[in-house]
Amino acid sequence: MFKISEFSKIGQVSVKALRYYDQLNLLKPAHTDKYTGYRYYSADQLFQLHRILAYKELGFSLDQIRQMIGEEIPLEQIRGMFRIKQNEIQSVLDKEQAKLARIKERLHAIENEGKHLTSHDVVLKEAAPQLVVSYRQKVSFSQLPELFRQLDDHLESYGVSSLSQMVLWHGCEECEDDMDIEVARLLTHDMPSRFLFTVKRLPEVPMMATLIHHCRITSPCTASTELAMWIERNGYRMKENEPRREICIPHEKLDDPEAYVAEVQIAVERA
Repeated sequence: MFKISEFSKIGQVSVKALRYYDQLNLLKPAHTDKYTGYRYYSADQLFQLHRILAYKELGFSLDQIRQMIGEEIPLEQIRGMFRIKQNEIQSVLDKEQAKLARIKERLHAIENEGKHLTSHDVVLKEAAPQLVVSYRQKVSFSQLPELFRQLDDHLESYGVSSLSQMVLWHGCEECEDDMDIEVARLLTHDMPSRFLFTVKRLPEVPMMATLIHHCRITSPCTASTELAMWIERNGYRMKENEPRREICIPHEKLDDPEAYVAEVQIAVERA
């Protein structure tokens, strides 16, 4: 038998917590001295303490834990509950890690404002009509890889090889955090539209201001800002109702799987 102070050290919980568990009939001492009131615990009660702490980690209240311990939930069911909790925590960690990466990219962009662009980086050119299959959704910026995954799964079901990818950035007045994003793959021959996957021909654009840049697919990029500055300084304006285009360019594989080289294209006309 162990005194409450000793049991507290072994179980790595406070004496105050053990007394509270006793009051709630959650973990009663194995023996209480009727003369001194001292509480004593047996070693096998550590198993029950471990379950209490495990259920607390899963977010259950002490009242819920008392009921669950009374029901003697099987070990395999407890494992399943922990797997669900692990997946939830991992999802939160992944989202926070992505947010941290975007914060770093934003800071980098702020620190390098206006340092990279020179006038010869921007090229004015005509964009010919292009046949594409596209998938358009109102989602957050970080969902781009998932949109392309769904589009590529659709192409694979038709036996079509993946071709150069494109992103069409549409305006969205009612959107808050999400954006109106259309991902597309260039096609060499026609194929049927199906469900949310649309086959269409992008129209010819007489004049595009274009800029090639290196970026990461889930991080904000300064290329569009730099291109906008060039448009403003050189007497052009954006053409209405034309989405900004971004076309990935074939290149040697980079160390970063999310890194890519792309050409930003903005339809313009003389101001």
